[in-house]
Amino acid sequence: MPRILFVCTGNATRSVIGEALVRRDRPDWPVFSSGTWAIPGLPSSRRTLAALEAAGVSAPGHRSRTLEERHLADADLVIAFERDHVAFIRRHYPQAADRTATLARLLEHDASPWLLPATLGDEPLEGWPEIDDPAGGDVADFVACARRIDADLAMLLPRLDTWSISPAPRET
Repeated sequence: MPRILFVCTGNATRSVIGEALVRRDRPDWPVFSSGTWAIPGLPSSRRTLAALEAAGVSAPGHRSRTLEERHLADADLVIAFERDHVAFIRRHYPQAADRTATLARLLEHDASPWLLPATLGDEPLEGWPEIDDPAGGDVADFVACARRIDADLAMLLPRLDTWSISPAPRET
């Protein structure tokens, strides 16, 4: 089972939703979240809580946390939501670049058994698909974001079920 870290900007919406959805669908998997520019200790907003509820999950007691090297060291797969998040990790934590991608980019990679793309850390980020931040939007925008993440994870998680994490060479 992979150890997954979700990363967004503030660890306030997208990464929280991703973490809660994986906890629902794969309760035995270690999954965490953090933000590239998070203010530590903030609770979820009412719009995020409504989005979680619409997706049929919750994140009781969630408090935002800022991305740190130790979070990345504990993750087999780092799932971001925007190219900027991936660029931030590449710039500040290059050791995690080869296991970091946007959720939407990971959906483009279909292999059985599933392996990380061998050149992931070197791929140009231009054109990588993203999931936009609903911040500034209304509750409906947050709910739509949660539904998109839920649908994307419904496609990705079965692939990750086939991922045998080992020091073996990654797919080329």
